[in-house]
Amino acid sequence: MQKRILLIDDEASLRRSLSLGLKQLGYDVEPCENGFSALSKLELYKKNDINLDTVLVDINLPDINGIKLGKIIKSKYPDTSMLYITGYADNLDFDDLEELRADGLIEKPFTPEEITEKINMILSVKPKEKHTETVDKKESKTTSAYVIIKVKEDADFFNLYKKLYFMEGVLYCDATKGDIDIFLLIQSDTSEHCHKIFENEIKNLDGIKSSQYLPVGIPVLDESIKEIINAAGITMFEDMPGMSKERDSKKAVYSYVLVDVDREKLEHVYPVLRLTENVLYCDFTNGSYNLILMVYGSQFSEIDKTIEKKIINLDGVLKVKEYPIINIFEM
Repeated sequence: MQKRILLIDDEASLRRSLSLGLKQLGYDVEPCENGFSALSKLELYKKNDINLDTVLVDINLPDINGIKLGKIIKSKYPDTSMLYITGYADNLDFDDLEELRADGLIEKPFTPEEITEKINMILSVKPKEKHTETVDKKESKTTSAYVIIKVKEDADFFNLYKKLYFMEGVLYCDATKGDIDIFLLIQSDTSEHCHKIFENEIKNLDGIKSSQYLPVGIPVLDESIKEIINAAGITMFEDMPGMSKERDSKKAVYSYVLVDVDREKLEHVYPVLRLTENVLYCDFTNGSYNLILMVYGSQFSEIDKTIEKKIINLDGVLKVKEYPIINIFEM
């Protein structure tokens, strides 16, 4: 299961580069620019029963001393691993330095790979206890995941597509134009079973050149933002991801749109996209892009206009890529 990291540092360039690097290495990173925003995020985690694996905190923050902040976080999440960041280790007294090293200390400059190695070492020494009540509560709901697939050039595309289309647990199977050939949406009672479907049934099928597993989640949002979305008639937590509305291929054409959003702007971008006309659904996931949209129109030119006028220029949107759906059974 993907590890969740809270990154607290006041340097925007470091947050951005480290978030991207850790994201590429398979970590889910929540960046915060100061101690206050980190504490606010922790409160949302608590309310939503979200576990936290590791906290990376800069000792020199503009509002709250990083050492004090670490103690506050450990009081709320006693099983969470701490990793302190500093560029001024020489200025710390001996007692503070020894205490920080006991938890985990890394000095600037460093690379995402060095951070990853340090995190894995800390987690292996201090494994988290499993909170079975919280896990059972969350895993009782239906979970979903996307699988994006590239097909080998010499593969029998239609036979591979049919295998995937009729596979148990596959909700949607769409052939698309572009450098991704097939999008799947799979569902199950647990996230573990979704992943087993990918590993045991999909990943090693003949004809697949490469595949990526993207579990669907719900971003941590302020309660007021949730209320705005719910007031608009879109239920965030009861509807299964990707199923808020039905598709009608006789009346419209559809495209998957992958959107990479600056994680620090996600809280503002996500609700806008959820409420945008012609966006059928907007799912939060992790990968090279963190939002997967289904956009529809009477023709593909209408979809292009929606992307150009309502998505690309949103503050925080970094990359957008469209994959028009092909109706393979009508080819």
